Amino acid sequence: MRLAMTNILAVENDQQTASMIYSALSQREKYHLAIVESGYTALEAITQKQFDLIIIDRDLSYMNGVKTAGKIREKLGGDKPPFVITAPFFTRDDVEELLPFGVFDFWERPVSIQRIRLTVDMIAKSWKSQRDNLVNYREFLDRNGKDTERI
Repeated sequence: MRLAMTNILAVENDQQTASMIYSALSQREKYHLAIVESGYTALEAITQKQFDLIIIDRDLSYMNGVKTAGKIREKLGGDKPPFVITAPFFTRDDVEELLPFGVFDFWERPVSIQRIRLTVDMIAKSWKSQRDNLVNYREFLDRNGKDTERI
């Protein structure tokens, strides 16, 4: 039995960080990685494919990472995947501004390959489990009616 791939979107215009993410994840069979350089192309990508994790550079040009995360959240609603945010540094204000968007982790650059793999492995395991539980719950409601009484 072949396990489902974890689809990851990296929205990163820092070439060194994009290369680290690529090196950390591209050789692993369980991940499918797409890398784009702007918030605008990220918004296009999420309409074409369902992602299990989105890694976003806070300091994107034109539409920064905060705005990009907000737009993705608007488009996907409650079915949004977790985010990881990258930046050279984070302030307390950055963290407070980004946490409501569903940020799982903050990576200060340069980020190590080990940190990337560890974080992505943890997210993939927990997100897949949550998504599977939600699908099972929806199937249960469809089979038994949405007005099922509590037992």
